Amino acid sequence: MLGPIDYAIIAAYFILTVALGLYFARKWKGSEDYFLAGRSLTWPLIGLSLFATNISTEHFVGLAAGGHREGLVQGGYEWIASYCLLMLAGVFAPQYLRHRVFTIPEFFEKRYGLEARVLLTIYFLAMIVLTKTSVALYSGTRVLSDLTGWDFQTVMWGIGIVTALYTMAGGLAAVVYTDALQAIILMGGSMLLTSLALDEAGGWSGLTAKLQAIGKPELLSMVKGPGSELPFSGFLLGNFLIGGMFYWCMDQVNVQRVLGAKNVREARLGAVFAGFLKILPVFILVLPGVAAAALNLDIRDSNGVQDYNRTYSVLVQTLLPAGLKGIVLAALLAALMSSISSMFNSASTLVARDLVARFKPETSARMQILIGQAALVMVMIGGIMATPLIGKYKHLWEYLQEVSAYFSVPFAVVGLSGVFIRRVNRLGAVAAVVIGVLASALLLVDSHTTGGLFSFLRHPYLNSFLHRSFLCAAVSFVALIAVSLFTAPPRDEVLAGTFAFSWSQGEGESAHDLRLAGLWMICLFLLVAALWWMFR
Repeated sequence: MLGPIDYAIIAAYFILTVALGLYFARKWKGSEDYFLAGRSLTWPLIGLSLFATNISTEHFVGLAAGGHREGLVQGGYEWIASYCLLMLAGVFAPQYLRHRVFTIPEFFEKRYGLEARVLLTIYFLAMIVLTKTSVALYSGTRVLSDLTGWDFQTVMWGIGIVTALYTMAGGLAAVVYTDALQAIILMGGSMLLTSLALDEAGGWSGLTAKLQAIGKPELLSMVKGPGSELPFSGFLLGNFLIGGMFYWCMDQVNVQRVLGAKNVREARLGAVFAGFLKILPVFILVLPGVAAAALNLDIRDSNGVQDYNRTYSVLVQTLLPAGLKGIVLAALLAALMSSISSMFNSASTLVARDLVARFKPETSARMQILIGQAALVMVMIGGIMATPLIGKYKHLWEYLQEVSAYFSVPFAVVGLSGVFIRRVNRLGAVAAVVIGVLASALLLVDSHTTGGLFSFLRHPYLNSFLHRSFLCAAVSFVALIAVSLFTAPPRDEVLAGTFAFSWSQGEGESAHDLRLAGLWMICLFLLVAALWWMFR
């Protein structure tokens, strides 16, 4: 359990974070200040905030559990994220800033029409409740409850309420600045635990020797064949082209800090900076789980059943002395609160801008903010109520990735196609979303039905939901193209190329800035490719 010094460190962190969040309550004057930090964010803040928003307690708990069970391959999502962030920097960020949108659904309406905006808003709100908020709160509470002995429900409600209060008060500025602080804390705490886990295993050579001795050297391999649960081909097809592309380039929770960028230069560099940071989780979050497997740590629950979700808690309890436990748990709280605050802020923005302001534009900025704050509270409650769903999966990382991958498919197809194919239109987008959601639901049910629903889905290459989600994407894409071609073309503004991708200077960006961004993007691409090769 924790000692007095651990509790003191955690309390100091709480006070500092809430104080920083409340400080920004004095800064905002209107809806643009509250929801987009006055469009004043610079690249270091954007990069740190993108990283901290993404790294929540489900990463600490889920990646350690996945590392223990499947090995480093669980970190494949992290390195593919670096490539997705290159797409954000090169393709999507300039588009969003050119059209001066508050939300991604607003951009979808500009490109396709009102139906696309409403469908995407509903999707975002459902996923914020069912996957993002519920998973983050469940995983963080799980660790804190294990280590403190505090009541699970009390801890979960306490974290939710405190985070909601400072997010309601300070808006996006509070979220981004606390994210920057929390990113530094979570990286420091995670590196500390990783170094202690490796030291306990006898360094890298000791770790590899122990894995050889227990017959699990494959836990250090990042590249798996197409018949595995996490194939490399699946990461490229189902994650980079579909799930990861949507998550990093179109998901309101992540992209909102890019929408608040000062200009295109800051947005591009912020996304690339986050891409470099996303290299770290494989080593500071997945690797400790691999070390736990090598050390044969006891992760059984009170009933004597193997519970991989306990890996992170057991590592902290076993390896860290008093004081250091407080630092690492402060890092976990930093990750948890930064992610939840981003989810809350995004939900309030979606409700205020895509539902209230869109259909009742006469609503005052103050009323929009109040309605957004009420939505924030409802999302917090809904997320807590949805946590029992997570228990139906082997570990929570599987729940998060599978549900998100399937149901982001049609929106990823529509969003990506809208930038690269001028001819796709409003009716095609609606058809792609409806048919894509139905196909995703069908394949999700099939994968959880004993014996499956259809024999052709029993092919070994369809064991992985990453391949299955790409199959859904293909169905959605066919619907998008077919309906678009057999109906009227989009309006002249779209056909003229207003939404088309081009590698050119954006607002606040010189020719030198564009070349510099391109150089950094090439460096990131080559570095991640080299890492995949090294850990193949």
